[in-house]
Amino acid sequence: MPQKRLIRRLTSAMTMTCLLLAHGGVAMAADLTVAAWGGLWEQSLRKCVVEPFEKKTGKKVDIVLGTVTQWLNQIQANPSHPPIDIIYNTSDGSFDAIGHGLVDRFTLKNVPNMAKLTPDFANIGGGYGTAHNYGGMGILYDSKTVKDPPKSWKEFVDGTIAGKWKAMMPNLNQGTTVNMWQFAKLYGGGIDNVQPGLDRIKAMLESGNLSFWSEPNQVLNALKSGDVDLAMYWDGRSWAFIADGNSDYKYITPAPGVVVAVTWIQKVKGSPDIGWDYVNMSLSTEAQTCFGTAMRYGVANAQVKFTPQIQALITPADKLILPPFKELPAKQSQWVEMWNKQIGR
Repeated sequence: MPQKRLIRRLTSAMTMTCLLLAHGGVAMAADLTVAAWGGLWEQSLRKCVVEPFEKKTGKKVDIVLGTVTQWLNQIQANPSHPPIDIIYNTSDGSFDAIGHGLVDRFTLKNVPNMAKLTPDFANIGGGYGTAHNYGGMGILYDSKTVKDPPKSWKEFVDGTIAGKWKAMMPNLNQGTTVNMWQFAKLYGGGIDNVQPGLDRIKAMLESGNLSFWSEPNQVLNALKSGDVDLAMYWDGRSWAFIADGNSDYKYITPAPGVVVAVTWIQKVKGSPDIGWDYVNMSLSTEAQTCFGTAMRYGVANAQVKFTPQIQALITPADKLILPPFKELPAKQSQWVEMWNKQIGR
């Protein structure tokens, strides 16, 4: 092809690309960017909130996946034009966001469905977000390889160290600061002394029978492949996995109970006002019933009535252990440093 003709074609293609970007880029861009977790969580969110919201408003929603640390760092890096508008957040991450002034204040005027929430869930953040759903982290195990599963968390620790099974637990980006507190409390420590918890985690790791997971689907893959026999995992995700043709796997709530993971919903400061409509729909009775049923999680909306079959899979309140979430952010950097020095992964 002659050089002049080639140049003309390239120039024409570049011009067309620029026109498409100029005229179509804005139309294709999302109206809201929502940070959430992957797998069944994302699927349930799309079905129960995102799709109804897009249908009702005509607005486009993008979901971004990742970790709380990533999301908060991205928001802090550009607070005047945040790359995320709505965040489904952990409790310690939510208090961290509040402490750094990254989120807007909820009121009954901008989020009317707050009136339908259980008061403790509505007021959990002093107005800077509310609870959306909650679940407990028990143990999901393969009944073919684990004939005598641990009935308590101390049995879990001792059995892992002794090699009764190959175990898995969350890594630092998936709530392990809460697990550090959990094991510390179990072995005589607490919020001001997590070393007893770290010692137990380190002992399990050094036995060669413990590994860490960094995202939820990794657990299911490891169980199915036989790399691990049991794992610390959320109740709702466990029951959904079992129901999805995996009846050889079982879920248990070890004594003295399971740490409750409360997922909040927060609107990022500087995000568009349409975010309030999204938050309000996310907390509606319809959306919460749909999401809780799909995930087998308890939800914040007090008007939700689950079927008896679903209700039986949600961890009872008397089996839930509430960590000192408000105190955790102040300990975070110290605990991360301790983890990195002693565990290193």
